[in-house]
Amino acid sequence: MGEQVFDDALYRDVFEAAPGPIFLHDVDTGEILDANEAAAALVGADREAVVGAEIGTFSPDSYTNEEAARLVESARRTGQESISWTLDDGSGGTRSVDVLLERVTLDGAEYVLAFVRDVTEHRAIQERYRTERDMLDRLLDVSPVGIVIHGAEGTILKTNEQAEAILGVDRGELVGGPANPEEIEILSVDGDPLETSRVPFRSVADGGERIEGRELTVERPDGERVVVSVSGSPLFDEDGDLKRVVVSIADITERRERERERKQRNEQLRTLISNLPVVVFTLDSEGVFQHSAGKGLDALGLEPGELEGKSVFDAYADQPDIVGSAERALAGEEVRATQTIGDLTFETWYRPVRDDDGEIELVVGVGRDVSALKDRENRMQDLAQASQELPHARTEREAASVVVDIADAIVGYPVTVYWSHDAEDDRLEPLVASDRALELVEASEATGIPDIGHDSDEMGRFEAGDLAIVENYNDLANPAAPEADFGTVVLVPIGDHGLLSVGALEETVFDEYDRNLTEILARSAVDALDRIERERELEASKRELERSNESLQQFAYVASHDLQEPLRMVSSYVSLLEAEYGEHFDEEAEEYMDFAVDGATRMQEMIDALLQYSRVHTQGEEFVEVDTEAVVAETRKSLELLVDDHSATVEVGELPPVRADRSQLGQIFQNLLKNAVQHGGAEPTVAVDGAREDDRVRFAVSDDGEGIPESQHERIFEIFKQSSDRDDSTGIGLAMCERIAHRHDGEIWVESAPGEGATFHFTMPAVGEENADDDVSRVTTTGGANQ
Repeated sequence: MGEQVFDDALYRDVFEAAPGPIFLHDVDTGEILDANEAAAALVGADREAVVGAEIGTFSPDSYTNEEAARLVESARRTGQESISWTLDDGSGGTRSVDVLLERVTLDGAEYVLAFVRDVTEHRAIQERYRTERDMLDRLLDVSPVGIVIHGAEGTILKTNEQAEAILGVDRGELVGGPANPEEIEILSVDGDPLETSRVPFRSVADGGERIEGRELTVERPDGERVVVSVSGSPLFDEDGDLKRVVVSIADITERRERERERKQRNEQLRTLISNLPVVVFTLDSEGVFQHSAGKGLDALGLEPGELEGKSVFDAYADQPDIVGSAERALAGEEVRATQTIGDLTFETWYRPVRDDDGEIELVVGVGRDVSALKDRENRMQDLAQASQELPHARTEREAASVVVDIADAIVGYPVTVYWSHDAEDDRLEPLVASDRALELVEASEATGIPDIGHDSDEMGRFEAGDLAIVENYNDLANPAAPEADFGTVVLVPIGDHGLLSVGALEETVFDEYDRNLTEILARSAVDALDRIERERELEASKRELERSNESLQQFAYVASHDLQEPLRMVSSYVSLLEAEYGEHFDEEAEEYMDFAVDGATRMQEMIDALLQYSRVHTQGEEFVEVDTEAVVAETRKSLELLVDDHSATVEVGELPPVRADRSQLGQIFQNLLKNAVQHGGAEPTVAVDGAREDDRVRFAVSDDGEGIPESQHERIFEIFKQSSDRDDSTGIGLAMCERIAHRHDGEIWVESAPGEGATFHFTMPAVGEENADDDVSRVTTTGGANQ
C-alpha cells in the first residue's frame, strides 16, 4: 500500500472503528504514539498504558527495543514490512499474530502503522491440519498395501512406501504424474496389453463406483513383473463432484505362485489318482457318493464319476461286506477291509471326516486292487505246500515229478520238462514231462522226447548254472529242438543234477515274481536231489559196511574156531613133548621149546585181540552215564604191578562223566595208560585229564617218553602197524581204541614230537549239564601208593 494522507477526523474514525488491532509508531524511535481499543485488548493493557510505550514493551521476549525499532525503520524505508509474532496476552496466555507495518503520511508527517491480525485460531487449525496430514502420511506408510491417491483428473497427489516398492518407482517421481506413469506398464493378469478403460483410475473415475480385487500385472522399470490385486474407491464433494480416487495395490505374486503350484499339484494329484490302480471315493453323511476316481474303476467297468449321486447302499446292496464297512465308517469308525467284487479283490480303507461340531461330514475311501497280489500270495502258498512233498521223494524221478507238477501249476507255462544230466555222456535226458509237453511230441513217456546234446544252447545254459529267460525259442542260435514252435522258454538249472525247462507256445512276460518263484522251486529241488544223492551214497556205504561187518564176523568165527583149534593142538603137543621128554632136552632144545610156547601164546593173544576188535560194534554194551574217575581208578588198580615195576607216577585230574559203553571206555584207558607207562622212559610220569567242550568231553593221556615222529601219527592207529613198540605186542590196541571212539561218534588222535613225550586225545559224548560234577579232584599215584 502506498503512502496515503488522511485528515484527522477521517483517521480517527477509521482508527477507532477498525476491528483489528492498530498501532501507530514513530518512524524514528518506534515509540507507540497511538493504539486503538482492539490493540490494547490484544496486549491485555489499558490504552493509556500502551500509548507512549517503547515498541519492545509488547514485542516477544526475543525482540529487543533496538530490533523492534529497526523493524519500524525498515518499514519506513521500504514502505512495508511484515512479521509473525507470538505475544503475551497479559493473562498468562499467548496469542499468535501476523503484523503488517506500513509507512503512512498524516498531516505531512511520516508514521508507521502496524496492522495486527490475530491468527491464533487459524494457526491452531493449521497445526491440526499438519498433524492430521502427518498422521495420514504415517498411516499410509505403515499400510500393508500400496495406496495411490489421484486428483479428479488423474494426477497422482499422494502415495506411500508400499506403492513405491510394488511399482518400483520413487514417490517423488510418482507424485504429480499421470494415473498411468510412463515408467511402468499395466497389463492384464496374463500379461497382455490392457485397454485404457481397464486402468484402475479410469475405471473408477468413469464409472463412479468402487472396483474390488481386480488382478493385473505390472511391469516395473527394471523389467520385472509382479501380479497385483487392485481396488479403487471414488471420493465426492458435497455437490457430488468427483474430488479424489483412492487406489489400493496388493502384491499377490507369491500368493499367485502358491495358487499356481497348488493348482499344479492338484492337477498332478488328479492325474496321479486317475492313473493309479486304486479307487478313490467320498461319501456324504447319508452314504451318497460325492466323488469317484482312479484307474481301479476300469477293472470294475466304471467310469470316473459314474458312481457320483448314487447311494452306496443301493449300488452295492448285494455286497454286505461293502455295506457293512460303509455303515461302520459313517458311524465314526476307521475301517480297513478286504473285499471281493466278482473275481477281483480290493483292500479298502474308510476314514470318517468330522466338521467343526464333531459331526460326520463325509467319509473318504481308498480301495486298492490287490487281486494280483492275492494271486501271488496264493501261488506262494501253493508252492510252499506242494514243496512239502519233495522231502518224501526217494528217487530223482519222484523228485522230478513233483517239480514238474509244481512248475506246471505255479508258473502256468504248459510245456514243462525235467532233464536229468548224464555226466558220462555229457547230455541231458528227459526224465519227466507235463501232459502238454508229451502231446506236442505225441509221446506217452518222457523218453519219447529227444535228448539235449552237449553242443546245444540249452546245455550251455545248464553249464552256466543260472536261470535264463529266452523270450522267443526260435531266436536261439543252436536250439536242441529247432523244429519246435515255442514262444518264451525259461531254462532253470537244478544244480548239477539236471535242467528244468518251462515253456509257452507264444511270447509271454515272465516277470520278476515268476522268476523268484521258479528260483525258490529250483533251490528246493536241488536240496531234495542232494538229499536223495546223499541217501543213496549213505545206503551204499551202509551196505558196504554191513558186508564188511559180515566178512569180519565170518573172519572172527574162523579165527575163534578154525585158527584156535590147530593152535590149541600145537600148544598141547608142545606141552606133552616137554612133559615126556623135557629131561632129555639140552639147553638149546629147551630154548626152542620156549620159542614155540611163546609163539603159540602170542598167536593166541592176537586172535583174542582180533575177536575183540571185530566185536566192538556187534557185542558192545548200551551207552549209559559213566563215572569216568571210577573207571580210571579201576584201570590204574589193574595196572598196579606194571606201574610199580616202572616206578611210574600217574596223575589224574578232573574227569567229567560221559555217556558211553563203560567196558569199552575202560579198554581205551587200559591201552593208553599201559602204553604211556611202558614207553614213558625211566620212572615215567603219566597225566590223565579231561575237559568238557560243548556236547563232548575231551580226554588226554600224556607221558614224558621219547615221543612219536609226526610221520607216524596216523599210521599207529592202523591195525598191526605199531610204531617202535609204541602199541602193545599184538599191534591192535590203538586200532581198537580208534574203533571204540568211532562207535561213540568220537575221535582219537596224538600230539607228539621226538624227545617231547606224547599226548593221546580222544572224545566221548558228555552227559547233561545238570549231571556234570563241577568238583575238581586230582589224585597222584606213585608205584601203586596214593600221595
